[in-house]
Amino acid sequence: MKLSGSKSIYLVMIMLVGGCTAVVQPAEPAATQPAEPAAVQDSPDWWRMLTKPLGGQQIPSGDSFAVIVPRTEIDLESEMGQIPTSAGIASRFYFFRCPCGKVKLLGDFLACDYEADEVLDALRAGKFTVTSMSPILQNTRPNLVSIRFQAEGEGADLVQTLKKALDGVAKHHDASE
Repeated sequence: MKLSGSKSIYLVMIMLVGGCTAVVQPAEPAATQPAEPAAVQDSPDWWRMLTKPLGGQQIPSGDSFAVIVPRTEIDLESEMGQIPTSAGIASRFYFFRCPCGKVKLLGDFLACDYEADEVLDALRAGKFTVTSMSPILQNTRPNLVSIRFQAEGEGADLVQTLKKALDGVAKHHDASE
């Protein structure tokens, strides 16, 4: 498909504004990184190894890899009574690879209101973009918030940032036990 000059400039501008460098790729892989076939690098086993420090349930799919970390340490009560962890009381992280080679991450971090600052600080320190924050339920003890975010970069760096946020949350509960 041949694009006219103005259409190709417009396409390049969209790609640059969107943060994706899929249009501009080096001819050869960098000498410091081993050239791995994409199938091996993005295999379910590779994603499991990358995300193992996060714990939780790991779910591969065709285009992404999910990690669901249940909040089993929370004793959640509401006007409805006890709410079990299996009712969706968990953080969810979705990893996938962009055609440009970067690992992308979309997530929903579930935190108690008193943990939110710790989570936000860890995510922002890792250069994550926090897209929203809101309560997930009404009239609960403790109050829970959903912190939605997105990020891109090297997979190990993304996992390290999430691990710091999870460790920050865990210290609130280790101290109270």
